[in-house]
Amino acid sequence: MRDLFIVGAGGFGREAVWTVERINKAAQQPLWNVIGFADDAPGKASGNFEGYPLLGTPEKASKDNPGASVFIAVGDNKVRRQIYARLRGHDFPALIDPSAQVSPTTEFKHGTYIAVEAVVSVGTEIGKFVIINARAGVGHDSVVGDFANIAPGVSLSGHTRIGADVFMGTNSCTAPGMTVGDGATVACGTPVLKNVERGATLSPFGTLKA
Repeated sequence: MRDLFIVGAGGFGREAVWTVERINKAAQQPLWNVIGFADDAPGKASGNFEGYPLLGTPEKASKDNPGASVFIAVGDNKVRRQIYARLRGHDFPALIDPSAQVSPTTEFKHGTYIAVEAVVSVGTEIGKFVIINARAGVGHDSVVGDFANIAPGVSLSGHTRIGADVFMGTNSCTAPGMTVGDGATVACGTPVLKNVERGATLSPFGTLKA
Protein backbone atom coordinates (compact mmCIF):
# COMPACT_ATOMS: atom_id res chain seq x y z
CA MET A 1 0.00 0.00 0.00
CA ARG A 2 1.43 3.36 -1.08
CA ASP A 3 1.07 6.71 0.69
CA LEU A 4 -0.92 9.32 -1.24
CA PHE A 5 -1.87 12.89 -0.55
CA ILE A 6 -4.47 14.83 -2.49
CA VAL A 7 -3.97 18.48 -3.46
CA GLY A 8 -7.27 20.34 -3.29
CA ALA A 9 -9.52 20.22 -0.24
CA GLY A 10 -12.73 21.01 -2.13
CA GLY A 11 -15.43 19.36 -4.19
CA PHE A 12 -13.07 17.60 -6.58
CA GLY A 13 -10.96 16.54 -3.60
CA ARG A 14 -14.01 14.86 -2.07
CA GLU A 15 -14.66 13.05 -5.35
CA ALA A 16 -11.01 11.99 -5.62
CA VAL A 17 -10.85 10.48 -2.13
CA TRP A 18 -14.20 8.74 -2.74
CA THR A 19 -12.66 7.21 -5.87
CA VAL A 20 -9.57 6.12 -3.94
CA GLU A 21 -11.78 4.49 -1.31
CA ARG A 22 -13.73 2.70 -4.06
CA ILE A 23 -10.48 1.53 -5.69
CA ASN A 24 -9.26 0.17 -2.36
CA LYS A 25 -12.57 -1.58 -1.71
CA ALA A 26 -12.58 -3.21 -5.16
CA ALA A 27 -8.98 -4.43 -4.96
CA GLN A 28 -7.95 -7.68 -3.33
CA GLN A 29 -5.66 -5.61 -1.11
CA PRO A 30 -5.90 -1.83 -0.58
CA LEU A 31 -3.62 0.06 -2.96
CA TRP A 32 -3.55 3.52 -1.39
CA ASN A 33 -3.05 4.94 2.09
CA VAL A 34 -4.47 8.46 1.98
CA ILE A 35 -2.36 10.51 4.38
CA GLY A 36 -4.35 13.70 3.91
CA PHE A 37 -5.08 16.78 1.83
CA ALA A 38 -2.90 19.74 0.89
CA ASP A 39 -4.35 23.14 0.00
CA ASP A 40 -3.07 26.69 -0.44
CA ALA A 41 -6.05 28.26 1.35
CA PRO A 42 -4.97 29.74 4.73
CA GLY A 43 -8.11 28.37 6.36
CA LYS A 44 -7.13 24.84 5.33
CA ALA A 45 -3.65 24.77 6.83
CA SER A 46 -4.63 22.38 9.63
CA GLY A 47 -7.50 20.31 10.94
CA ASN A 48 -9.41 17.68 9.00
CA PHE A 49 -11.24 17.36 5.70
CA GLU A 50 -13.47 14.41 4.86
CA GLY A 51 -12.00 12.63 7.87
CA TYR A 52 -8.38 13.04 6.70
CA PRO A 53 -5.71 15.43 8.03
CA LEU A 54 -5.05 18.78 6.37
CA LEU A 55 -1.32 18.88 5.65
CA GLY A 56 -0.84 22.57 4.82
CA THR A 57 0.34 23.89 1.47
CA PRO A 58 1.35 21.49 -1.31
CA GLU A 59 5.01 22.41 -0.74
CA LYS A 60 4.75 21.65 2.99
CA ALA A 61 3.03 18.33 2.32
CA SER A 62 5.71 17.51 -0.25
CA LYS A 63 8.55 18.36 2.14
CA ASP A 64 7.00 16.36 4.98
CA ASN A 65 6.17 13.37 2.75
CA PRO A 66 8.85 13.24 0.04
CA GLY A 67 8.12 9.64 -0.95
CA ALA A 68 4.36 9.98 -1.21
CA SER A 69 2.38 9.85 -4.42
CA VAL A 70 0.28 12.91 -5.25
CA PHE A 71 -3.08 13.39 -6.93
CA ILE A 72 -4.01 16.95 -7.98
CA ALA A 73 -7.76 17.37 -7.48
CA VAL A 74 -8.13 20.83 -8.99
CA GLY A 75 -10.57 21.37 -11.85
CA ASP A 76 -9.07 24.59 -13.26
CA ASN A 77 -6.72 23.45 -16.02
CA LYS A 78 -4.26 26.32 -15.60
CA VAL A 79 -4.04 25.91 -11.82
CA ARG A 80 -3.67 22.13 -12.13
CA ARG A 81 -0.75 22.68 -14.51
CA GLN A 82 0.85 25.20 -12.11
CA ILE A 83 0.59 22.84 -9.14
CA TYR A 84 2.21 20.05 -11.15
CA ALA A 85 5.15 22.35 -11.91
CA ARG A 86 5.50 23.11 -8.19
CA LEU A 87 5.56 19.45 -7.15
CA ARG A 88 7.63 17.74 -9.83
CA GLY A 89 9.62 14.83 -8.47
CA HIS A 90 6.64 13.01 -6.99
CA ASP A 91 4.77 10.11 -8.54
CA PHE A 92 1.41 11.24 -9.95
CA PRO A 93 -0.82 8.18 -10.41
CA ALA A 94 -3.89 8.02 -12.60
CA LEU A 95 -7.10 7.29 -10.69
CA ILE A 96 -9.73 5.25 -12.50
CA ASP A 97 -13.03 4.55 -10.79
CA PRO A 98 -13.90 0.82 -10.70
CA SER A 99 -17.21 1.53 -12.47
CA ALA A 100 -15.52 3.23 -15.45
CA GLN A 101 -15.29 1.24 -18.67
CA VAL A 102 -11.86 1.77 -20.20
CA SER A 103 -10.68 -0.16 -23.24
CA PRO A 104 -7.46 -2.13 -22.74
CA THR A 105 -6.17 -0.46 -25.90
CA THR A 106 -6.51 3.00 -24.36
CA GLU A 107 -3.28 4.84 -23.64
CA PHE A 108 -3.36 7.28 -20.73
CA LYS A 109 -0.68 9.09 -18.76
CA HIS A 110 0.05 10.08 -15.19
CA GLY A 111 -2.21 12.28 -13.11
CA THR A 112 -5.37 11.54 -15.09
CA TYR A 113 -8.78 11.01 -13.48
CA ILE A 114 -11.53 8.85 -14.97
CA ALA A 115 -14.69 9.11 -12.91
CA VAL A 116 -17.79 7.09 -12.12
CA GLU A 117 -19.40 5.36 -15.12
CA ALA A 118 -17.22 7.12 -17.70
CA VAL A 119 -16.60 5.18 -20.92
CA VAL A 120 -13.33 5.41 -22.85
CA SER A 121 -13.46 3.42 -26.07
CA VAL A 122 -10.89 1.57 -28.17
CA GLY A 123 -7.84 3.18 -29.73
CA THR A 124 -7.99 6.34 -27.64
CA GLU A 125 -5.09 8.39 -26.30
CA ILE A 126 -5.55 10.29 -23.04
CA GLY A 127 -2.87 12.79 -22.02
CA LYS A 128 -1.49 13.64 -18.60
CA PHE A 129 -3.59 15.28 -15.88
CA VAL A 130 -6.79 14.92 -17.90
CA ILE A 131 -10.17 14.88 -16.13
CA ILE A 132 -12.83 12.64 -17.65
CA ASN A 133 -15.79 13.18 -15.41
CA ALA A 134 -18.85 11.16 -14.43
CA ARG A 135 -20.74 9.49 -17.30
CA ALA A 136 -18.60 11.17 -19.95
CA GLY A 137 -17.87 9.17 -23.09
CA VAL A 138 -14.78 9.24 -25.28
CA GLY A 139 -15.37 7.63 -28.67
CA HIS A 140 -13.04 5.30 -30.52
CA ASP A 141 -9.72 6.55 -31.89
CA SER A 142 -10.03 9.91 -30.16
CA VAL A 143 -7.24 11.95 -28.57
CA VAL A 144 -7.58 14.09 -25.44
CA GLY A 145 -4.66 16.45 -24.79
CA ASP A 146 -2.80 17.17 -21.56
CA PHE A 147 -4.64 19.03 -18.79
CA ALA A 148 -8.00 18.93 -20.59
CA ASN A 149 -11.20 18.80 -18.53
CA ILE A 150 -14.08 16.73 -19.91
CA ALA A 151 -17.08 17.59 -17.71
CA PRO A 152 -19.93 15.25 -16.67
CA GLY A 153 -22.08 13.87 -19.45
CA VAL A 154 -19.85 14.98 -22.33
CA SER A 155 -19.99 12.81 -25.46
CA LEU A 156 -16.96 12.81 -27.75
CA SER A 157 -17.68 10.97 -30.99
CA GLY A 158 -15.09 8.81 -32.73
CA HIS A 159 -11.91 10.38 -34.14
CA THR A 160 -12.35 13.56 -32.08
CA ARG A 161 -9.22 15.57 -31.27
CA ILE A 162 -9.32 17.56 -28.02
CA GLY A 163 -6.34 19.86 -27.51
CA ALA A 164 -4.38 20.61 -24.37
CA ASP A 165 -6.07 22.70 -21.64
CA VAL A 166 -9.51 22.44 -23.28
CA PHE A 167 -12.65 22.66 -21.17
CA MET A 168 -15.65 20.72 -22.48
CA GLY A 169 -18.72 21.83 -20.49
CA THR A 170 -21.33 19.51 -19.06
CA ASN A 171 -23.40 17.64 -21.68
CA SER A 172 -21.53 19.17 -24.62
CA CYS A 173 -20.77 16.86 -27.54
CA THR A 174 -18.80 16.55 -30.76
CA ALA A 175 -19.67 15.26 -34.20
CA PRO A 176 -17.28 12.56 -35.46
CA GLY A 177 -13.84 13.76 -36.47
CA MET A 178 -14.01 17.24 -34.93
CA THR A 179 -10.98 19.09 -33.53
CA VAL A 180 -11.13 21.43 -30.53
CA GLY A 181 -7.96 23.54 -30.41
CA ASP A 182 -5.66 24.01 -27.42
CA GLY A 183 -7.11 26.14 -24.63
CA ALA A 184 -10.58 26.33 -26.15
CA THR A 185 -13.80 26.28 -24.12
CA VAL A 186 -17.04 24.59 -25.17
CA ALA A 187 -20.02 25.74 -23.10
CA CYS A 188 -22.44 23.39 -21.36
CA GLY A 189 -24.80 21.58 -23.70
CA THR A 190 -23.13 22.87 -26.86
CA PRO A 191 -22.67 20.63 -29.93
CA VAL A 192 -19.38 20.89 -31.79
CA LEU A 193 -20.34 20.57 -35.46
CA LYS A 194 -17.23 22.21 -36.93
CA ASN A 195 -13.66 22.58 -35.70
CA VAL A 196 -13.04 25.02 -32.85
CA GLU A 197 -10.02 27.29 -33.10
CA ARG A 198 -7.27 27.41 -30.50
CA GLY A 199 -8.32 29.53 -27.50
CA ALA A 200 -11.85 30.15 -28.78
CA THR A 201 -15.07 29.84 -26.78
CA LEU A 202 -17.99 28.01 -28.38
CA SER A 203 -21.47 28.54 -26.94
CA PRO A 204 -25.04 28.10 -28.23
CA PHE A 205 -24.79 31.74 -29.35
CA GLY A 206 -21.76 31.16 -31.58
CA THR A 207 -17.97 31.23 -31.38
CA LEU A 208 -15.96 33.91 -29.65
CA LYS A 209 -12.34 34.03 -30.78
CA ALA A 210 -9.54 34.37 -28.27
